[in-house]
Amino acid sequence: MFLLDDILLAPIKGLSWLGEQFTKEVNKKFFDEDSIKADLEQLQDLYDRDLISQQAFQAQEDQLLQRLQKARQMKQS
Repeated sequence: MFLLDDILLAPIKGLSWLGEQFTKEVNKKFFDEDSIKADLEQLQDLYDRDLISQQAFQAQEDQLLQRLQKARQMKQS
């Protein structure tokens, strides 16, 4: 009975594992400090060249700084 359950549930377990791995990779890239710092530099460059407004700059900068703070918290724990 248990073998049959394992066989029938294998595809679901496989998809669950794949989803977990995907989530880990996305979080790793999303919360990478170097990547966030590069995004901040790029944002500053766009603002310096007047390609985005001050309001858009501040909104995006706030989001990036929050990500950076979260990345540093995750790194400490």
